[in-house]
Parts: sequence; C-alpha cells; structure tokens
Amino acid sequence: MSGSKPLYHVVSTGGGVTSRGLIYGHLRHIGINTSSNTCVLCYAKNYKNHIRVVKKKGNEGGKNMIGEITKHKSAFTLAEGGQRPHLNLCQRKSAFTLAEVLITLSIIGVVAALTIPSMIENHNNKAWKTAKDLWDKKLVEATRQMNIDGVMTGVASTTEDYMNYFKKYVKVIKTCENDKLENCYAPKFVQTGDKETEVEVSSLTTADSLGQKDWGTNTMGFVIADGTTVVMAYNPNCSSVDPFSKEGQNGQVGCMSMLIDVNGKKGPNRVGDDIQLKNATISDCDMQFGDKCMAASDIYPITPINTCDGSADLEYDDRGSTNRLCATNYWAGAKKECATNGMRLPSGQELADVATYIYKQESNPIGATEERGDITPDRTRAAELNWSTGIYWSSEPSRFPSRGACERRFMSFGTYWDNAGYADEAYYRARCFK
Repeated sequence: MSGSKPLYHVVSTGGGVTSRGLIYGHLRHIGINTSSNTCVLCYAKNYKNHIRVVKKKGNEGGKNMIGEITKHKSAFTLAEGGQRPHLNLCQRKSAFTLAEVLITLSIIGVVAALTIPSMIENHNNKAWKTAKDLWDKKLVEATRQMNIDGVMTGVASTTEDYMNYFKKYVKVIKTCENDKLENCYAPKFVQTGDKETEVEVSSLTTADSLGQKDWGTNTMGFVIADGTTVVMAYNPNCSSVDPFSKEGQNGQVGCMSMLIDVNGKKGPNRVGDDIQLKNATISDCDMQFGDKCMAASDIYPITPINTCDGSADLEYDDRGSTNRLCATNYWAGAKKECATNGMRLPSGQELADVATYIYKQESNPIGATEERGDITPDRTRAAELNWSTGIYWSSEPSRFPSRGACERRFMSFGTYWDNAGYADEAYYRARCFK
C-alpha cells in the first residue's frame, strides 16, 4: 500500500475527534469516534473525482458513527495540472455574539484611553527637546560668528540696535517692538514653579522683567524661519571674549536674556514644555516693590465674612465674638481673599514703605506707626503702583479687641496711621503682599 498513488485525501471531523484517511484506489469506510449523535463534518480533496458523504445514524454512548463514502464522477474536467477546490460538505457556521464584540471594543477603548495620552506626551516631549537642542546649536554658532566678526559686543547700546546685527546671522522673518510683543509671541504663557501662574507677554517689556535688573535695556520679540518665537533683551555691557578660546567656542549666549517658544504660538505655551528660559527668570510676582512682591491691584470692594464664635472662618480673626463687629468683618474678608491667592495683608511697616515712596520721603522714611501731614502724593508714583487715595488695611489687629484692625490712610494732604479701625467699614481697601 505504501507504494500506491493515493486518489483521495479525506478528513472527517465530529465530536471533537478528527480521523484522517487515505484512500488508495478504492473505497472504504471511515469510522469516527464520537460521544454524541452530532453532524459529521467531512472535508474532502479529490484530485480526479468528487466524493459524496452519506451520513448514517450511529449508536450513542461513544460508539462508532459510520460515514459511507461513495465515489462519483466529476461533472466537469480540469485542464491538466489543475486542482479542484476543497469541498466543505457538512459545516457548522460560527460567529462572535454582539455582547462579545461590545466587550472587546470596550477593552480596546479603555486601553487606548490609558496609553494614547502618554504616547502623545512622550512624542511631544521628544519633539520639543529636539527643537530646543537645534535652537541652542544655532544660537551658539551665530553668536560665535558674530564675535569673530567683531559685532557681538561694543557696537550696540540697546536691544533694538543689537537686533540689526543679530538678524544677519539668524534667519529672522519678523521683529516686534516691546509694546507689541504679542504680535510675535503667544499673548499668555504659563510659568511653572511652586505655583503655576499665567503671565502676559505684554508685561515683559524690559530686561528687568526677564530678571536682568542691571542691563537697562528693553526687550524685543522676533520669529525665526522654523516658527520659533523669542522675546530677547541684550546686555550692552557684555564683555568680549576670544572667539577661539574655550569660552569663545561656546558663543556668547550670556550677552542675551531670552524667552524661547519652540512651538510658536501653538500650545501648550508652558515653561518646561515648549518654552525654555535662557539667562532669564520670570517672576510670579504681579508687581515688584523693592524686595517685596505685591498684587497689581487692590481688593475693592472687599467681601465681608462672619468670624463670630463657631464660624468656619474664625481662623481669619481668632478673637471671635470679642470683636463685636464679627458678623460683617471686612478686615477678615480681606485676609481670607489674600490667603486664597497665596498672599497676605501687609504689615504696618510695609504700608509705611509704600507711603514713603508715593509721598517721595526717601530722605526721611516714614515709620510704621508714624503720621505725617502737609505732604502730597506723587501722582506718577501712585499710578506706577496702581495705588489709590483711601484707607488700606494692615495685617495687624487693633489694640482695641472689640473693633477690628490697624490701617494706614493715604490722603491728598498726608498719610496717617490708625490702630483702631472698625472691621465693618465697607469702603476700606486692601493690597495683598507676598
């Protein structure tokens, strides 16, 4: 038998058991072991003729089910070397149920929701890092060549003058003066740190606003050909170095202070992501006053709070009902609003320092509790601090527990300290300090 050429290759499946049989030139029965009286699936491949399956009902209980296979002539003839298709003679069709499809789709959706955001974030971080590295390389090459050509230092006294040289070495397609920075840069960006704050680019008009207090120059905005946007200030007192020395090989980037957005005006416009600082610091201070930081505007009108015994806001005036004005406590309301913004009310001395500046008393500074009449405020200085004529709360409680807190009065004819302010006065103002 081993030398005979097979005419049929028959595969029969039923009850989980598969029987394979080779038919050598003649017909024979194929037995299929099955534990149930189920349909016998017969799959036949015939090189010369079709086969037909006749199912016979077998005995139950695991006995043989007999499939009688009868040879039949083909209804058509193939060209020489052709093959006939597989015959699927008794087949049970199967498919996924709707529930299975929905469960699968749900799983795919959950996995996508968990993985896609992190994939996008990783992609963006790599793209931003690549762009930052490329910009750093361009900047080093440009400043080094400017140094070789003798135009890096000693030729410009302002950022505007320096830009006329700089844009010959970097492909700048647009420049913006410091009063129109938003035409070159995103109008707002996020400064990161202990607390994230939104910064308006229009406030970055001087080198001082980029942390360079001694440069004395304005900023300029510009856009380069690849879409990177920059706010820059130049140091006219920057010292020259040998361009072929080790220091010179790294360019003279230190002569500039920059806020660089490698993503242009597109988001996220966030320091540490698409924005980098070079020789610059962006303060989260709204307004710098000496070594103090204060809010850019007053709290006015103030929303009063209840600080009587048992109140949830008792922490803002722990005297409770001892302060007979606790039911409508404007002083405590101001303290609460400052605290909400991570700030506080100013001390008596800090208010006196503001008075010294506004009334131009630097030659004879005003003391914390001092009153001084017959002096007038300087309107330009008052406007610079956005400070109003009026009464401002201090952080210090009144020496009279039943009243409220101490305040300083900024009047058109002088400045006065009052340690017995009434906490229920609605017309008082407050300015928060850090």
